[in-house]
Amino acid sequence: MPRETFFNLPKDKRDHIITAAIEEFSQAGYSTASTNQICKKSGIPKGSFYQYFTDKLDLYVYIMTLAIEEKIRFFSVALTEFPALSLLEQIRLLFTKGIEFAKTHPQYAALGEQFSKESDESAKSAVIKEGDKRSDTLFLQMIDQAKAKGEIDDSVDAQALSLLLQSLNSAVNSYMQDRYGSLSYEEHEKDMKHFIESLLNILYRGIKK
Repeated sequence: MPRETFFNLPKDKRDHIITAAIEEFSQAGYSTASTNQICKKSGIPKGSFYQYFTDKLDLYVYIMTLAIEEKIRFFSVALTEFPALSLLEQIRLLFTKGIEFAKTHPQYAALGEQFSKESDESAKSAVIKEGDKRSDTLFLQMIDQAKAKGEIDDSVDAQALSLLLQSLNSAVNSYMQDRYGSLSYEEHEKDMKHFIESLLNILYRGIKK
């Protein structure tokens, strides 16, 4: 994550750097993104870059984490609007809201699109690690609420279920990328709803005959 010197910068200067980095990473992806271009667009000397960040990976993980946190905030607000939803309905809502998030946050959606194509495994692993930490909190909260309502068995391991839900989300993204070459749910909404319902049916009913 950024050095303390970055957070000591005036907010407008930090925002310029963040905006320039989002633009570069959403267009080029991590492997081909240029720190020179980021410095040029944000108006900072190349030497200053390394006063704020350890390296390009440090900046990349930070930018991707900002996008993940914004998406989680977006989902959290959506869930508070529908407090009576069951866990199954909440999970379904999260997938539906993914379409809305992409519309309202096109640059973050573009970042996600580039990330899905990223070939640098070390960069992908670092982002996934940070993303899992943050999404885990949201899923655990949903699971605890479902237990309190009596929707799921108290013996269910919350951490294990959270991991399963995170894996489910990752699987949907991989499915979209492999099948359609895109993470845009809107263009294939009907197919996606059917696929998601199949996954949720397996999750809730299992595979036993």
